[in-house]
Amino acid sequence: MQDLSFRWPHQRFDTPLGPVSVRVHTGENVYGLDPDRLNTVRQGDTTTVVADGLVWAGGQQRGSGRVTVEFVEQESGVRVRVRAEHLDGIRCVAVVLHDQPTGDVTGLREGDLPVPGTGRVVQYPNGWFDLATPLLGLRRPDGAITVARSLDTQVRAKRFAVVPHFDAPELCEFELIADADASRPSAVFEVPEWDLRRVGDLGQVLAEHTEHVRQAYDLPSWEQRADVPDWLRQTSLVLSLNGMHFTGRVFLDYDGMLDTIRRLSEQIDPQRILAYLPGWEGRYYRWYGKFGTDERLGGPDGFRRLIEGAHSLGARIMPMFGANVAARDLPGFEHWAAPGQLLNASGHMPIGSVDWDASRHFDHSWGSLVNPAYEPWRRHLAEQIVRLYQEFGFDAAFLDISAMYNNDPRGSTTAGLRALVELIRQDSPELLIAGEAWFDGIGGIIPLVQDGHRDTVPTHHDQPDQALFTGTNRSFGHVCLGDPAFGSTGVHEAGYNRHWRLPVREGVIPTLTVVDGTLDAAPERVALVVQDAHEYAAKFLH
Repeated sequence: MQDLSFRWPHQRFDTPLGPVSVRVHTGENVYGLDPDRLNTVRQGDTTTVVADGLVWAGGQQRGSGRVTVEFVEQESGVRVRVRAEHLDGIRCVAVVLHDQPTGDVTGLREGDLPVPGTGRVVQYPNGWFDLATPLLGLRRPDGAITVARSLDTQVRAKRFAVVPHFDAPELCEFELIADADASRPSAVFEVPEWDLRRVGDLGQVLAEHTEHVRQAYDLPSWEQRADVPDWLRQTSLVLSLNGMHFTGRVFLDYDGMLDTIRRLSEQIDPQRILAYLPGWEGRYYRWYGKFGTDERLGGPDGFRRLIEGAHSLGARIMPMFGANVAARDLPGFEHWAAPGQLLNASGHMPIGSVDWDASRHFDHSWGSLVNPAYEPWRRHLAEQIVRLYQEFGFDAAFLDISAMYNNDPRGSTTAGLRALVELIRQDSPELLIAGEAWFDGIGGIIPLVQDGHRDTVPTHHDQPDQALFTGTNRSFGHVCLGDPAFGSTGVHEAGYNRHWRLPVREGVIPTLTVVDGTLDAAPERVALVVQDAHEYAAKFLH
């Protein structure tokens, strides 16, 4: 974690949890409140501070700007409201709780994490790990937890930073940073309210936050979701049937996928099976943006045999599509994708790619992230999915990287995802839409999602708050889950993963990764996953 190389004497304000200060960040600089131009008024439990000027250069220079901070004392803490104004435009605002005992952070999907001497930054929204909702706890030596949660009602980036003091690392600053929406630049930012409190455990605050999120995003209950087909409510096993790797190496062709379903149908009712197909379209990811069957895997006839054969058994089929990635060298890219390429809040394109071919590491640069808020891309993708659905009759469409969030000045990635799903369902209302990873703001958009992972270790969205996720959604194993025979992640770039089995919980559907040879090389381990599927059905399905 990077930091300033000097101590800034920010004006501090006393609260029941400790002293608090405020920083204002524009695209040009960072500012504090001018201590000589403050007006403070206390009325009952509310203290209002108005700064009619700001300081910069670490407090050495004075400048224009205005900040209003309101502190409302609560039974176990304080609520903080900030309104910041600056002519350069507000990028983000930090509320800093000072001089806290340094401890583990808690409230994450991956469990408690230690804070190293260099500090830790935890981000929201993150669909894979860290925070699925903007709430984080900081453990204290006495066992209590200092909790900070944002009461935002729209998806906007938050960063929680725990920064130990360099000369006294047993103490830290707890920074709460809220980003303004880059698609609506403004000289004024009304920061969503922060709720800060000290509790003995997270139970009550999680329950309150879940209720807030359900209202903010109008989340439906799982039982009443209209976008969940009846067959999914009876699904207890997801088969991740890997097709073709980026390098062209084939794990399973379409006939091999069907044979896998048939063999497993001898161990479990095939009506309980959903077959997920990563790499079904040929070289994994290479031609994202143009989807269709691959001749080496069996062509249209083989794909049709797979779907018809699965349906004759009672199983369901879910091919994988890229929600926001396209190959730059596809014909027409300059029209239906290029103008909608993803931007950071700065207006520049994010860069980087995964290591597709073990070159350790070479960025091929043929793939580009595209914001689904861009209508031509959305329509280009939706029309392909609907056409293939009408031609082949599969049961679900999986949208890769659907949980991607970026504060793109061209438009909300979350609103773009919603528009994409609605467009697909216009002409295919019976088609289940699934996606990769999850955070609270997309809970009502996509009912079925993959688990997350942190460095290939599975993370589950029903943690730490089962009610928030399981009340609305279900998950299955990420594509990086290893197969039980070899640990192979198939088409996924992780290569190998020792994790091949998931816990049996209502929100987590058992998942079996299959590559060539899996069933024959590890029948005992395969049977354990099938056993999990039987247990899941007995406990949670009717």
